Amino acid sequence: MKKIFIGLIIFVLILLLIGIFLMSKLRVDITEDDLPQDVYTNSGDPSLIAQATLVEFLNPLSIKDEYTLTEEFLNYMLLDSIRENINEDYDPLNEDCTVLECDVIVDTEYGNVEYAYVKLNEDNQIVATINFNRESFPGVETAVYLIFEVEVKLTELEIVLVLDTVFLNETEITTDNLDFILGYFNSEKIEDMITIGVLDLETYSYTVSLLVE
Repeated sequence: MKKIFIGLIIFVLILLLIGIFLMSKLRVDITEDDLPQDVYTNSGDPSLIAQATLVEFLNPLSIKDEYTLTEEFLNYMLLDSIRENINEDYDPLNEDCTVLECDVIVDTEYGNVEYAYVKLNEDNQIVATINFNRESFPGVETAVYLIFEVEVKLTELEIVLVLDTVFLNETEITTDNLDFILGYFNSEKIEDMITIGVLDLETYSYTVSLLVE
């Protein structure tokens, strides 16, 4: 009996060590400093600013390249979509607001989605980052990275983003796994949350017209 008890303790310890190892592989520290500061400190309407950014694509005198403009537009569009469809109080850089609703996009019993933003990588791909933080046991802070190829079609007056790869921290998520996860959600409702442009979760693409409506 003593050997069985010791064996059970060792088995539990092994499971705990495996759990700690897996948690460490998922862990990534995303803070408000990673947010696009100019977007979140701008007091203007993010929808109007996003649309003004689209107009700048057609300005031959613009000093910003098309990829930088795409990054800027997407961050304003994301902020507008969050406030319009998920949490109207979301304002993580507002130090005067001390309620939880200002600091997190979604608060759930499983943990919080705190930040969602995009940045260009060295290959001029758009990297969308969405982080998740659970402070209670078992605590974990991780992030999903969605990497999109960008094509600016000036002749067709549109921008097209197509999903290339997805990572949970450093672990790649295959398209099949992504399809499986999204099968638990209403894709149409998710697509409707985007306030500017068209999100297509069947092709994992996003298209926006440069002609402001």
